[in-house]
Amino acid sequence: MNAPETRERELAPLRKIRDSYEKIVIALECDLTQTQDGIKIIKALDFLLE
Repeated sequence: MNAPETRERELAPLRKIRDSYEKIVIALECDLTQTQDGIKIIKALDFLLE
């Protein structure tokens, strides 16, 4: 998820979904943990420890 093309490939299908459910991407290797266009990007380790 660090490379822009990888991030776009993973987020594009979720952007097309028009509903009010929370959308989360769990990434093994990601330096950014943020929200883009309403989609949360979470590190796998952080997700498992919560």
